[in-house]
Amino acid sequence: MKPILIKVGAFADNQITIIERCDPYFNTPFHFHPECELVFVTESNGKRIVGDSIESFDVGDMVFLGPHIPHVWYNDESYHQNNEALKARSVVIYFPKDIFGDKFYGLPETKALTDLFHRAQRGMKIIGPTYDALKDQILSLPKKEGLDRIISLLAILKILSETKDVQYLASTGYSHAFNAKDNHKIDEVFKYVMGNFSREISLQDVASITNLSPQSFCRFFKNRTKKSFVQFLNEVRIGHACKRLTEEDWSIAEIAYSCGFKNLSNFNRFFKEIVGKTPKEYKNELRLKEA
Repeated sequence: MKPILIKVGAFADNQITIIERCDPYFNTPFHFHPECELVFVTESNGKRIVGDSIESFDVGDMVFLGPHIPHVWYNDESYHQNNEALKARSVVIYFPKDIFGDKFYGLPETKALTDLFHRAQRGMKIIGPTYDALKDQILSLPKKEGLDRIISLLAILKILSETKDVQYLASTGYSHAFNAKDNHKIDEVFKYVMGNFSREISLQDVASITNLSPQSFCRFFKNRTKKSFVQFLNEVRIGHACKRLTEEDWSIAEIAYSCGFKNLSNFNRFFKEIVGKTPKEYKNELRLKEA
């Protein structure tokens, strides 16, 4: 996946940058940057891509990202229909990993922070009691200034460095090999897939977006993402199917067809490959949790 390198802000003075986003939809392209990033989605849903991880996200999505991990939050198609009732809101905190200086990170007491930044290179979804502990702290951080802001950030990092309430997103050993010259190509492919996965998508369709032949596109895509385009497309479709199984009382066949699968047996096979269980088992587990 070919992200663009983004300059988050003026970090020459080791500033902490906090942005409260409120837009019709999240419009930042697939990108990466040298700063650490903590994201808390307070409104909207869609698909989140971090490294080679593709998942649905919803209100309350909380993710901590280390330096240089490619990522993007794409909203569902309904957010692109000029519906004034729908908003994409989030609090996003950026800071350089070396904000406190080498001597600070050389202290024995801060070894846990160094380890945290290393683990965060895969992206970390925050869950459980830690999510509950951090929610209000993140929401209050934009109102703080000066030393209070630095102390609050350190308090958040301390909690993150000590918790096990995380789900790692990118696979172990994930690394990317991107360059800047054709970053926009992969982002346009992603956007096209997110908006059209419920319909048939041919290799010719996506290859034409990148001005490549289907064969060249397949090599291009797999070289950047470490997976085939078909695998990526199936992961997007299965991710949406999981969301529909959670939210809607549709039959498994209806969900399969609504997510772009033309064959129920293929849907069942790909679902089990990606999720680790059949759609029926997944749906039954959801019912047990709700009981």
